Parts: sequence; structure tokens; C-alpha cells
Amino acid sequence: MLKWNISAKVTSLLLFICFVISATLGWIGYRAGKAALEANTLAHQTSINASKASQLSDHLLTIEHQIRTLSQDKTITEAMLNFGAAFEQLNAGAQQGPADVSAELADFYREDFFMLYRGSASSGGDHLAFLPTSPGGRYLQHHYLAMNPYPIPEHDRLEIAAEDASPYSETHAAYHPSIRNFRNAFGYYDIFLVDVDSEHIVYTVSKETDFGTSLKTGPHRDSNIAEAMRRAKASTDPAAVHFVDFSPYTPSYGNPEAFISTPIVYQGQVIGILIFQISVNKINQIMTGNQGWQEDGLGKTGETYLVGNDLKMRSVSRFLVEDKENYIRALTSLGTPSAVIDQILKHDTTILLQKVETPGSLTVNQGGIDTGIFKDYRGAEVLSSFRPVKFGSLRWAMISEMDTAEAFAPIKTLRRELVLSSFLIGIAVLLLSIRLSRSFTRPIVRLTEAAQRVGMGEKNVQLPVKSNDELGFLTDQFNRMTVNLQEQKETIEYKVEENNRLLLNVLPPPIAERLKSGEARIADAYPAASVLFADIVGFTAMSRGIPPMAVLDLLDDLFGRFDKLALALGVEKIKTIGDAYMAVCGLPTKREAHADPIADLALGMLRTVADFNQERRTNIKVRVGAHSGPVVAGVIGTSKFIYDLWGDAVNIASRMESTGIPNQIQITESFRDTLTEPFDIVTRGEIEVKGAGRLRTYFLTDTSY
Repeated sequence: MLKWNISAKVTSLLLFICFVISATLGWIGYRAGKAALEANTLAHQTSINASKASQLSDHLLTIEHQIRTLSQDKTITEAMLNFGAAFEQLNAGAQQGPADVSAELADFYREDFFMLYRGSASSGGDHLAFLPTSPGGRYLQHHYLAMNPYPIPEHDRLEIAAEDASPYSETHAAYHPSIRNFRNAFGYYDIFLVDVDSEHIVYTVSKETDFGTSLKTGPHRDSNIAEAMRRAKASTDPAAVHFVDFSPYTPSYGNPEAFISTPIVYQGQVIGILIFQISVNKINQIMTGNQGWQEDGLGKTGETYLVGNDLKMRSVSRFLVEDKENYIRALTSLGTPSAVIDQILKHDTTILLQKVETPGSLTVNQGGIDTGIFKDYRGAEVLSSFRPVKFGSLRWAMISEMDTAEAFAPIKTLRRELVLSSFLIGIAVLLLSIRLSRSFTRPIVRLTEAAQRVGMGEKNVQLPVKSNDELGFLTDQFNRMTVNLQEQKETIEYKVEENNRLLLNVLPPPIAERLKSGEARIADAYPAASVLFADIVGFTAMSRGIPPMAVLDLLDDLFGRFDKLALALGVEKIKTIGDAYMAVCGLPTKREAHADPIADLALGMLRTVADFNQERRTNIKVRVGAHSGPVVAGVIGTSKFIYDLWGDAVNIASRMESTGIPNQIQITESFRDTLTEPFDIVTRGEIEVKGAGRLRTYFLTDTSY
């Protein structure tokens, strides 16, 4: 008769119903609150996104108006004419001073520019490759770069170059101050004047290494400033403005730079190209709110950034600025290439380096505007709002995001309160039913604890059967099951151990593990390994008349010593065939210095044979051959396994043994060249090797032997 009554079941049912009702109501409240908070946060992100897009569009439109206005200014037109003429005179040889690569200019590129360029851009090469190709360009760079008394960031302070009495110097003194003032007033990185016919940069405010170079044939002909020049030159609209997206720019030490250009027209003809090098700092100020993210309503984790059509950032990441260590750690955990991370750290920017391949950036690339929740470029879940920002033919993605962990922080409080209320209700019901349920749960607890003990490997776990109900029957069956499991476990462990021993007797441990893991066919190519063959000279004739057991004992003793020597040197024994012994180094575990252990093994074999002869009073001699080269190794057979090698390297190693001399180690030139440690080697000369032609061979000797 069962002792368990219906009251415990009813108590448990009441507790379950109470929990379901509380959990359901709590879940509904939680979901409603979260949905409202999500909608509010996304609306806020969309508002910020629209505001930033408007600010950026206004900034880009201002740049467009400024470059168009400046290009039509009479002063710029005169400057373009005079700079172009002065530069042409320099090219024609009318200047006074060096027109070739002066020692000072070469030193400037090597010691100033190129050291900074390599340090920031991780690039090597010929420092003179960046020099202008024209005499005029080299002349200007000599005076305004190499001989500039100001440090590189302040080259623009030079108005009149010392020892430069050319018309260019007079032109520079006349126009440079006003153009520099314009650049400084509006925050551009640089302003360029490009002659439309020669396509040379005849003037630049900042005086970097693009000064005086040809954008058609010079070192920067493939850069984005050259593209900006070409677009303006090819334009049929003299008032058209052309924007070229960010790209690493060598004269600015590999930093990401963007350019905007427009023609300069005089008397109906295009005489030059005006180009602004846009300062990324202004774009970053707009995107980051001058690093005032919290003041912009973006909290502790929100940010707004730009992404180009190549899915790479066009503004700096907030997390690089505020929390560089955790940002880099996040990129590393996502598998970002170390070269990209190094560039981010060197340039201290994410522009053109941080890839943003998220649903938001992909949607904008297809022309969409939307919001959503997904993982951002750091792998963190965010609430995101995104839209395109267009400027001429350029289209960027404007993305505003905030971590869901911060956005949903208020809902966590509600969730805690709901959980607490459900818990208190559950406690009240539990207290009413605990007395009745205890007698029901105690046997189950004992069974659970016993099952855990069995799972942890404890043997002979048995429980007393204290009732004749279903739980008593379950306890009895559990006891029977533990006995059966223990017997089966012991049998399986014995079989597994036996199989492992057998497998390791015929296969190297790494190969055995691969075979046990399920690989059906194992064959690997190794580009470099060293193979050894050894053979007892005249063993067949010597063994005639000797009892089989004596022959077996002799071979077992000698080859056993070889095996110990190979094991100590980390050399893999492949097999023995009669009185022949084969070993290899460099596989299955790759090893760079694979020839040295084979050489040590070969020398050790000669010493071992000498000791063996002395102990056993025999006169055994061995031939040893070795060669280094590519081999293929694999497991052959399905019912009886063997790990074997094949390839030309194996054949040549075998020929080195068969064509060798007793008690000598014959090696190939390849084996000799692979050795990293000094060994005593004697040249034997060329011999005819079957299948390989004539090969130069050597003897590996032991002066102590």
C-alpha cells in the first residue's frame, strides 16, 4: 500500500500555479516596460543621428562654399598665375641654387621625413622614391623643406626662404601669409595650388613632401589628392566642387586624409586647381560633440560615427578615445588582425582601420534608413539608428548607437522588483506546503545525491530501500543500475587501455590520437624532414648456422639500443625490415633543426655497434645513410596499421645506405646543408645513385670514435 497521499501533490500543484501566475504577470510587465524604453531610446538615438547628420551636411556645404568662393577670388587667381610662372622658370633652369637632389634634401628625407613616415605607417623602402622628379620641385623642397629653419609641423611659418632670390620667393612672400591666414581661420589642414598644364603642386601652405611634385607622373600620382586634381581638371563645370574620400596619404605620414577641389578660372580658361586638405579634427568634433558624448545625451556608452562605402570608419571611435585598453581587448577577442590593431594604436585613430560590418552599415550602403538592435563593431549589443549622409557623389553612413546594457538599465530595477514580489509570494505558499512536501522530497534528494556520487566516479553506491511505493521501487532499481554500470565501466576501461597500448606500439602518439579522433585516412606532406637508413652488413650470411632464437636475441638487443637512442634524441623510428632500420626526424611533429638529431643518431649507432661488439664478442658492421628533403607520411592499412614514409627523399636516403661503406655514415649535400650544429664531415665525391643520377656525397665522421 502506498504511503504517499494526495495532499502533497495538491500542495505542489498550488505552489506551481502560484509561480506560473506570478511569472506570467511579471514577464508581461517586464516586456511592456522594455518595449516602451526601447522605443524611447531609439527615438532619442534617431534624433541625435538626424542632428549630427545636419551638422555634418552644413559643415561639408560650408567647405564647398568656401573653396568655390576662394577659387573665384582675384588674389587666388593672381597667386595661381604667378606661382605657375615662377615654378615654370625654376623648371627651365632660371633659378639660382640646387636643382638636383642636394645633400641637405637627401638628409631631410632620410633623417626627418622617412623616419617619421616609417614610424607611423609601418612602411619601408627607398626614402628617395618620394622626391619630386622635376628640377623645380627639388629646388623648392631644398629651400622650403630641407633648409626650413622651423620644425616639420611649423614649416608654414617660413615666408621667405634664405638664399632664394628667385621670382618664386618673391611670389611666396606676397601671397603665402594671406592664404595661410585663410587656412588657419577655417581649420583646414592644408591648401594647394596645382598648375593645370604641368599638374605640379606649385604651392602648399603646410610644405609637406608633396610640395613641388607632379600629380601626373610623380610619387603621389596614385593618391587621392591626384584624383581630386583629375576630377576638377576633367570637369565641364568651372564652378563644380569635387570631394575625394579619405585614404592613407604618404606626405602626411600615412594618416587618413580627404581632399576637395575646384578649378581656378581666368579669362574663361582653367589655369589651375585649388585643393583643400580637409582636417579630420573638425569632422571628429562634430561626431563626438567635441568629445562631449554625455552632454549630447549619449550616456556612458553612446556614440555617433561615420562609415564609408568600404564599411570602414570615417570618424574616430569613442571607445578608442575614452577606454583604449578595453577597446583593443574587444577587437582582439573578435579576431581583428594584429596589423590593423597596430595601425590603430600608431595613428591613434579608427578612420580607414575599424571595419563596421553590421546590419546598420550594410542597410545604409543599400540606401536605407532604419533603427535596430544588433551587435556593433566591438561585439557589444547596441540600440542603433542609421541614415546616409550625401555630399556630391560621396555617401557615408551616419550611425548613432548606445549599449543595450546602459539603455535598458532602468528596466533592470523593474525586473528586480517583479522577481522579488514573485519570490515573496512563493515563500508564503512554500511555508504552507513545506511540511507535507519534505517527506516526498527526502528520498528524491537521496537518489539525486547518490546519482551525483556515481557521476563523480564513486563505486559501490547503494541506498537502503525504506518504502514499498514507487520511490522504493526506484531506489531498488537504482541500486541494480549502479552495480551494472560499475561492471560495464571496468570492462570498457580494460578494453580501452588494451587498445591504446596496441595502437601506440605501431603508430606515433600524435598519429594514434588523430586515428582515435575519427580520421579515416591520414596522409601528410612535410616540406622538410631528415631520413635515416641503417643496415647490418652481411647479416644474412652471418646468421646462417645460428639458431633462430639467437638471431632474434641479437637483433632485439641491438635494435633495442637503437630505439633508446632514437627516443632520447626525439627521432621517430618508422620500422625495421629484417636487419634494416629506418628512422626520421621532422615529423609527425614538425621540427626546424631536424638534421642534427639524425646526425647524432647515426653517430650514436656507430658507437652503439662498437660497444655491442665488445660486449657480445661479435664483429657486426653497419652502413648508415641519411638525406634531407620533402616526404609524405601516412597510415597504411585498415586492419593492420603501419605508419610509413614515401617520396624521393626516402629513396635517396635508402640509396645513401646501400651505396655506403661499412661503419661509415654517408650523407647527401642536402643533409649537410640542413645541419645547424658543427659536425665533422669529409667529402666522398660524386657517386651514381639509381633514380637520381650523380650526387655529391659526404661522410659524417666522429673524431672521438
